[in-house]
Amino acid sequence: MRFKTNNIIATGLVGLTLIATSLYADDNKVTVATVNGTAITQDTLNTVMGMVGGMPGAQQVDKKSVLNDLIITELARQEANKAGLTERQEIKDKIKDATDRLVLNTWTQEKAASFKPTDDELKKAYEDRTSGEKVEYKARHILMKTKEEAEGIIKELDNKIDFADLAKKSSDGPSASQGGDLGWFKPGTMVKPFAEAVAKMEPGTYTKEPVQTDFGWHVIKLEERRDVKPPELETLKPQLEREYQQKKMLAYMDELKAKADIKVTLPAETAKPAAEAKPAAEAAAPAPADAKPEEKK
Repeated sequence: MRFKTNNIIATGLVGLTLIATSLYADDNKVTVATVNGTAITQDTLNTVMGMVGGMPGAQQVDKKSVLNDLIITELARQEANKAGLTERQEIKDKIKDATDRLVLNTWTQEKAASFKPTDDELKKAYEDRTSGEKVEYKARHILMKTKEEAEGIIKELDNKIDFADLAKKSSDGPSASQGGDLGWFKPGTMVKPFAEAVAKMEPGTYTKEPVQTDFGWHVIKLEERRDVKPPELETLKPQLEREYQQKKMLAYMDELKAKADIKVTLPAETAKPAAEAKPAAEAAAPAPADAKPEEKK
């Protein structure tokens, strides 16, 4: 991939080179070009070539073309300085905002990284994460609006009526057309009463009493059960460490807030009325990962 001078802005190379400008004035670096006395170093050239080479669609990076872009960018930077742009208040405000974000992001990352979980803490987090992933179930269900209707379904099953046929004919659930088939799922993907009922069943059996959830009354048939080997600790370790750091960081910020002298001066009339707040309990119940969005039974 070759970059021409007249398409620097289009390719985004100006942005990349500006990132590298902090490398320019280092007397210990090999200089590959000077622009009105300002040095462009070999390290800067290598850095920008690496950035360009990693861009989507990049095939070949031409050193002379990239260096020419660096020279043009430096000339543009010098002209911008001559124009006094850095003295404009809006530019100063944007520089301050960018500096604040950079400082805040750097501090947050470094502070979070300072929280190191012990081996025992990692092991416990791993056990908590994988405790519900050691078994999977394959089941069908028939959803009815009332307990009496569900009890009627159980009577029909007792009379040897096929479960899938009954589901297609009678179930109010979205899986009715598939004979109530829910596929394979882990207990944690189902609402608690449903998961607890399935955990007590033997493959090939159906519930003798209807199971009530917020969706209605379920008659469940467990078809298969299988053990699942959870990921190894080393596989989950990076994710567990990040979650640990996030938790510790939130706790640390709560401590700072508790110790700080904070005075809220927000006028009362601008606060959103509590009645307008959306209840947290409106969150939808979990459903199998492989089920359709509406299949949350």
